[in-house]
Amino acid sequence: MKKLFGTDGIRSLAGEAPLDEHTLGRIGSALVEEWKQEGTKPRVILGRDTRASGEWIAATLVRSMMASGIDEVADVGVISTPGLAYLTRHRGFDLGIMVSASHNPYEDNGIKVFGKDGFKLTDAQELEIERLIEGLPPQQLAETAPSRVESSQLVEEYVDFLKSQTKTRLDSLRIGLDVCNGSAHAIAPRVFRELDASVVVINDKPDGKNINLNCGSLHLSQLISLVKEHELDLGVAFDGDADRSLFVTSSGRVFDGDFVLFVLALQFHGRRQLVTNKVVGTIMSNYALEQALSEHGIELLRASVGDRYVLEKMKQSGARLGGEPSGHVILLDSHTAGDGILTAVKLAEALVGNRASLDELADGFHPFPQVLDALRVRKKLPLENPAIARLIADAEKRFGQSGRLVIRYSGTEPLLRIMAEGPDGAKVKSIVTELKASLEDLIIALSNGNV
Repeated sequence: MKKLFGTDGIRSLAGEAPLDEHTLGRIGSALVEEWKQEGTKPRVILGRDTRASGEWIAATLVRSMMASGIDEVADVGVISTPGLAYLTRHRGFDLGIMVSASHNPYEDNGIKVFGKDGFKLTDAQELEIERLIEGLPPQQLAETAPSRVESSQLVEEYVDFLKSQTKTRLDSLRIGLDVCNGSAHAIAPRVFRELDASVVVINDKPDGKNINLNCGSLHLSQLISLVKEHELDLGVAFDGDADRSLFVTSSGRVFDGDFVLFVLALQFHGRRQLVTNKVVGTIMSNYALEQALSEHGIELLRASVGDRYVLEKMKQSGARLGGEPSGHVILLDSHTAGDGILTAVKLAEALVGNRASLDELADGFHPFPQVLDALRVRKKLPLENPAIARLIADAEKRFGQSGRLVIRYSGTEPLLRIMAEGPDGAKVKSIVTELKASLEDLIIALSNGNV
């Protein structure tokens, strides 16, 4: 079992283990050592989001890697996670390191690692790196500043890539962007303006502490108001590192990743670009999406939660489109990573190409009422524990054949997540409320040894 890497890299409170100077030094050394074992002194590219701790974490990693024998690190500064992944592959780097905690508050930070193919590391690679971290002796960090590549030069290449993904001019669209005071704050407005869209931007003044603060993909009220006030055609909200995006229609409806999969699947299917007629979602994807796609001859496959597992299932099945309700959407014919800006470009292209609103394009997909809740836990007790399993089984019986219940631990936070859906929204909410309360009491009792 991995101890440091979760479903999306390493993540914790900045300044505390594993994101303290001592452990960061070991992480940097272990990454270099892993590539040296494969006979390569890696060429490294590094980027970060806008949170205050990003610069010193990046600097500590660089000093550690230089002490381990690296001559140069291309530090591109603030960029999106998919932008870093693109440049890693496109520019032939052996190793890409993104310093970001995605949608978490600014006090947190994290490390995401990409190989030379632009994909995140495999579970096996992460396990090996953790083994190296545990076995490395304390190391004196290098004091020498790294050689730097002009960041604007590399970011410019990523901007050009995003613009190249559509031949459609967006001059008929009025788009609102909530760039979340994060990685998308400069890149996304520029991309859409250079594609001739009319753009209104909010939350584009990062100060190191306001990333994700009451804005972006987790807090959509500002964007909904903006779309309605300015009578926009489309609203786009990004998370902190812009690897995902959620959307607001001209009528003020919120479209999550399930809606995006439905619209893009039909778009690609109509162009005969959906090669296998398969789309990959997750166990959290709404059952109504599965039914709606099936009516068009498209099969929905389900992966575990996490874009890495969606990608894994896509590779196995030959699917070229996949994603999560949270807004991670992978367009494998274009990119190796989920990219919120790329997804927004493709969705905007669909609006213009079909001369339709987003509401109209999504007609035919009507999600079942879904309740998402979470229980904060001190310890992740096994869900196979007989008492916990019994509670969950009793709740599932109440749904019968007309609903679905998914219980899982978050891979990035100390949370037990509960998802339930079914045609009767009131019933779904009641079951989740009762189950959450019962689980909380039971987990506390089990943790205290009272059961």
